Amino acid sequence: MKLALILIFILGLTACGSDSPGTTTAPSRTPLPPATQTPSTGELPALSSQSGVSLYGDTTVTENSSIGFAVIANEREITSVKWRQTAGPDLDILAKNSQTIGFDVPSTGDYSIEADLVLDNGSSVVVTHSFFAASAFQQDANIRLDHTVIERGKVSLRVDTHFDIEAATISWQQVSGPQVLDITAQQNRLFFNAPEVATDSVVEFTATLDFPDGTRQSDRVFITIDNAIINQDGYFFGSNIIATNDMFVFNQNSSFKRAVESCVYNNQLSSTCRFGVLPLIGQTTDNPSVDDIMDRTLVSHQWMGERFKQYLSQSDVGPDMLKLLRGVTAVVISYDVRPSFYWAATGAIYLDADNFWLTPEERDTLNEQPDFRSNFGSQLNFLIPWRYIKNNQYYPNRSYPSGLRESRTFADLEADISWLMYHELGHANDFFPPNSLGRLTANDDPLSVFRNNGTNSDILNVRFPLRSDVMHQLAQVSFAGETPNATQRAYNGDDLVDFFRSDISPAYYAYLNEREDYATLFERFMMSLRLGASADVAIITRQDNPDLIVSWGQRNRFNHPDLQARVRFAVERVLPELGNVAALQEQLPTPISMDITKGWFENVQLDSTVIDPQAIYELQTRSDAVSIAKERQRLEKLQRSFDIRTIHKQQ
Repeated sequence: MKLALILIFILGLTACGSDSPGTTTAPSRTPLPPATQTPSTGELPALSSQSGVSLYGDTTVTENSSIGFAVIANEREITSVKWRQTAGPDLDILAKNSQTIGFDVPSTGDYSIEADLVLDNGSSVVVTHSFFAASAFQQDANIRLDHTVIERGKVSLRVDTHFDIEAATISWQQVSGPQVLDITAQQNRLFFNAPEVATDSVVEFTATLDFPDGTRQSDRVFITIDNAIINQDGYFFGSNIIATNDMFVFNQNSSFKRAVESCVYNNQLSSTCRFGVLPLIGQTTDNPSVDDIMDRTLVSHQWMGERFKQYLSQSDVGPDMLKLLRGVTAVVISYDVRPSFYWAATGAIYLDADNFWLTPEERDTLNEQPDFRSNFGSQLNFLIPWRYIKNNQYYPNRSYPSGLRESRTFADLEADISWLMYHELGHANDFFPPNSLGRLTANDDPLSVFRNNGTNSDILNVRFPLRSDVMHQLAQVSFAGETPNATQRAYNGDDLVDFFRSDISPAYYAYLNEREDYATLFERFMMSLRLGASADVAIITRQDNPDLIVSWGQRNRFNHPDLQARVRFAVERVLPELGNVAALQEQLPTPISMDITKGWFENVQLDSTVIDPQAIYELQTRSDAVSIAKERQRLEKLQRSFDIRTIHKQQ
């Protein structure tokens, strides 16, 4: 019988999910593409062949264009790659360890690049290439981004232009390579699944943009499909996850390098590693340093580790995170992790890198495939959005549409990461709280310890159970994908107010299971305590409600008197260094009700002196908008989604 998998999923942008407690299978996810060979659409000619390695890529280059190059060994497998630039204006190459690189060309001139390769027979090959970037009369469209994917993995591409892209008719076409699967075009995005391949292969796509004035723009992109060894009895394949082969430990001289690479995120993993091989960070030190954490950080791109290190070093909440990270074996940050999650089988947290980018070039490397649960709850006639607000403004306080090519501020990065880190690490310290670390031995492993000891969230559920069966059952529809019955489909926002308001839940998502309840209690308290960020929540009817008038809503529900004992229970066990939690609660804001005559967007600014005694129980939300108009567009999209936490992401 396959080893039980206890997965706690945390939505990477922004919400979190998990299987029901005590289950023995991973959460239901979209099935992997079928394992069948697919026909080729045509052979892509190589730019050159050097020592048995073929180089593919763009033949015509202009300034400000997005281009890419890929290397394929003709009769061997490539086991190691390192790209470097040897001539020309500086290029921002962000995937130097991958077989495929993509980047923008900053200016005209002569450029040279090299790839140092190691093949599976141990031989080394150096592939060189030079190109000239010509001046461009008019900037063309750019597809982001040329990159490598693993066979049967999910792929996303985005085409950008300086023109009004919403006015364009966009046509995508696969030009060469093995036929990809399940192609879906959504506005300027293309999504597909990579086929199974017998050898490393390159796929070429083009995007053509036709504008009403007769103008046409186009670009091409190259995707390398990595032929991989995948254990179909392994942990990740059993959960419909295929991990990229481009992962590496950020600190290459880490003494835990081999253990981290073998125990937390790869396609061969089929058993949990003992703590003697990969201990929890808190088993080796009670006061981890940033370097201690980076020794355990596994990334797909160097910039992801750099941003995580910057966050731990510069954020006001960095000291908290260092303590909370005692409860994990490793941190995984990858472009293909979506949604974020914590996994008791490995003791690691897995973070969607979309939370960490600062520059548009970093953002280009991310996979934008929608979360597999994005349509859950679409048949329901209500929304229960949540957001963070600080000083009566959205937190983060603005959005960053990808087409504008803007860099994000560190303050907004901090806001985007911190709630997620508190939530994820709330999970980790639920399974492995600080007072348990001294009892663990080298022969223990994360999964066995959980099975034998349970969690503090189990105790929370006994002492302070959530009472509303209606909300519990609806959460299974919204977050676990169950089909709603007729009664559930008929509920509008007004119908749900009493079910939620009279209960002791901090958020709708907490009804999924006690794990999410526990982590949300901790997250909301810490965001208020450390960052002064207040969590909103509201209940809204979907149909015939264009202004999104709230049926009920509240800010800072976590600090309602009826919830404070539950919050103390979680916070005292996750981060005991805080001391007197009850005294801290007295210093935090009290709940404030929303104005039920106004819409969701009009309830950003609330008068803290007005507290409705009837609605003093309530919920929370997340978003970051430049304007109500843009926020409304996101919420309209979100009405087809399962969780409003994602509305702060530019889709």
